[in-house]
Amino acid sequence: MEHIYPISGLFFYRLLFMFWLLLGEAMFSFRFERRNKFALRVILVVLACFLFALAFPIPTSNSFYSMFMFFMFFIFTYFGSFFVFKADWRTLLFSLILGYTTEHLAYETYFGTITFANIYDPYGGGLYSSELQLFTGIWDELAYFLSFIIVYWLVFVLFAYKIKGIQGIKENNLTVLVISLVVIVVNIVFNSLSQYFASNYYYNNIYMGIIAAFNIMACILVILFLFEVYYKNTLRKENEIIKELRKEEKAQYELSKETIDLINIKCHDMKHQIIEIAKSQNINEETIENISSLINIYDSSIATANKTLNIILSQKSLFCSQNGIKFSCVADGEKLGFMNDEDIYSLFGNILDNAIEAVNNLPDDRKIISLNVKCVGNMLSISTYNFYDGKIILDNGMPVSSKKDSRYHGFGLKSIKMICDKYHGTFQIHTDNDMFSLSILFILDNELRKEESK
Repeated sequence: MEHIYPISGLFFYRLLFMFWLLLGEAMFSFRFERRNKFALRVILVVLACFLFALAFPIPTSNSFYSMFMFFMFFIFTYFGSFFVFKADWRTLLFSLILGYTTEHLAYETYFGTITFANIYDPYGGGLYSSELQLFTGIWDELAYFLSFIIVYWLVFVLFAYKIKGIQGIKENNLTVLVISLVVIVVNIVFNSLSQYFASNYYYNNIYMGIIAAFNIMACILVILFLFEVYYKNTLRKENEIIKELRKEEKAQYELSKETIDLINIKCHDMKHQIIEIAKSQNINEETIENISSLINIYDSSIATANKTLNIILSQKSLFCSQNGIKFSCVADGEKLGFMNDEDIYSLFGNILDNAIEAVNNLPDDRKIISLNVKCVGNMLSISTYNFYDGKIILDNGMPVSSKKDSRYHGFGLKSIKMICDKYHGTFQIHTDNDMFSLSILFILDNELRKEESK
């Protein structure tokens, strides 16, 4: 038994390793969808991981076996994560590789620090020593914990905290994940071999410091590499969602076009019929005006010299009338000829939907939306103004959603920006004194625009 579980530095270090590994993995997975009785599941998995680490035999402390042991710890935590989170296996692999890389980055930072500072004693304890002590002195111990705390904090702030959710890592990204895992494993093997050689045969602090610096760079490259995959995956998912929304908007546009035309025709006919009936029945003018005003709510015809813009403005104007929102519009629709109908419907629909959502629950005196579409020289200006309640934080010019699950919100503004980019327009948002303003500028070159929008 003593041969399988020798009381050495490695015997205790494996528990410390498991702690940092679990913490690193948790940083990149805490936003995943959780299973029922999450807290209980976490406690059980954490206990199982530490018991597994404690029960894992240590017949030898050579670098190959140590590397194998740490990798088995990683595999165990990977399968344990399925018991805690509802996530795709590729998604969990992605997050746990990042966690494993963070642990190794912190360790290499610690080892590089004590090596260059010349406070590392390869024969006085440590990971591969048969001695009981883990650290060779107080400065060694201080460097270890400071390195881990600082590296974990930096990785969390710069990377982990920015992950809002990882969904549906595609098959072609699996190759990237496997490559990253291989890189970090090779990095760990290389580091283990070099440290074992230095501890048992020959030690040179400059040589070991350079190796630690090389390993640190490899870990940083793996993290950056995986985050490039994350951002590309996020962009792909957002584009897919926006495309689906655009399809729905196109179908809604066709339906709205027929509905608005039918309503306007019926309202126009009803007005004439009421006037004729009133004349024949001698109904006073005040009664006629009251009846006509009720019909006017549904007679939402707006003339802007652009049929598609008329439809979306009529539709939103009707909603505003029914919900006590004061909607003012000055629009030169003729200048929108460079855009196709679906883009016009989507652009103004999303602009007004966002404004309506912002003012709908405000007091009556703040339920105000203003829309202006005008030509200034060779520029077409589109601007909206509306009040809002609360605090808006802008990130790269786009509002950060205050809703609990921000992954499924904000696509309206992203769709607006996508249309602006398509027609090479500029898109700006300003918030000041509870007033939200959105400004869009397009350069008017109709022939060129028509060719680019095809």
